Amino acid sequence: MKVPNSRSGMMPPAGIVGLGSHVPSKVMTNEDWAGLVETSDEWITTKTGIKERRIADPDVCTSDLAVIASQQAIEEAGLSPDDIDMLILATSSPDVPLSSTAGITQHKLGCKNAAAFDINAVCAGWVHALDVGSRYAGTRDYSNVLVIGSEVYSRILNWEDRGTCVLFGDGAGAAVLSEVGDGRGVLGSWMMSDGSGSDVIEIPAGGVRTPLHSSGFDEGDQYFQMDGRAVWRFAIEAFPQAVRGVLERIGRDLSEVDLIIPHQANLRIVEAGMENLGLPMDKTFTNLQRYGNTAGASVPIALREAVDEGLVNSGDLIVTAAFGGGLAWGANAFVWT
Repeated sequence: MKVPNSRSGMMPPAGIVGLGSHVPSKVMTNEDWAGLVETSDEWITTKTGIKERRIADPDVCTSDLAVIASQQAIEEAGLSPDDIDMLILATSSPDVPLSSTAGITQHKLGCKNAAAFDINAVCAGWVHALDVGSRYAGTRDYSNVLVIGSEVYSRILNWEDRGTCVLFGDGAGAAVLSEVGDGRGVLGSWMMSDGSGSDVIEIPAGGVRTPLHSSGFDEGDQYFQMDGRAVWRFAIEAFPQAVRGVLERIGRDLSEVDLIIPHQANLRIVEAGMENLGLPMDKTFTNLQRYGNTAGASVPIALREAVDEGLVNSGDLIVTAAFGGGLAWGANAFVWT
């Protein structure tokens, strides 16, 4: 049976031909956080499933993590940096407000023939970037597209806010997209946004609305802020909606899915979403207990580890799904090459 593909019939199928991921070596445990803020290992584990996370050294930027993950992906694809035609970097913790962190990463990698730009859909960034990249990869002008998610959230958190600081970690994941055989690769994506919830997850200051140290600036507004209850209500609905949305778009059924790779925000959200879908937890993969929420990097890092653990095999139907600030959420479906 020919596999439906939402890409134009004039476009060759594009899929992941190389993966890479990287997390910093420094481990910060729940016990470490309990020594800094009023929290405990029991509270963090019970509420989120997180046990530890990785923290970048002070001289390491988002682009540095992106480079290491990308080098792995390019090598696994059997390519060189010169072969990359487009570089898309999903991040909400850029090196600088501008220029783009994608451009900085492109230079550090030596991808001198590539277009480069950032995508900011917060924790849903990489699934958006994969959608965009899959529409270019394998075409006449953009044979090989590098799609990266990279974050250094430890640098944008208020380390005195126990409601957010214990949740996040740093890391990067990358994938190379190229033309693959018929019936393989990215079959389609489903994306959605609700800007009425833009203040549910935000950094209130630092943009042109409220410049740092302006008359409307309050100390602490330069850091990540989140309405935890609102995020929970949003995420437990957005995750299963995105999975169903992409499967409907490509004409496939939940029963055909081999593995779901969700955004690694909170184990309880993943459990609630899988219950909503009527699927057991062994149909998903989680590694948030080791890395916390790495925002836009969480899905590619988890995908890399799922492949390494033998949970993804050639011909498997895989769904990647994510949800985050914006509010933004979405999912991709692909047949593993």
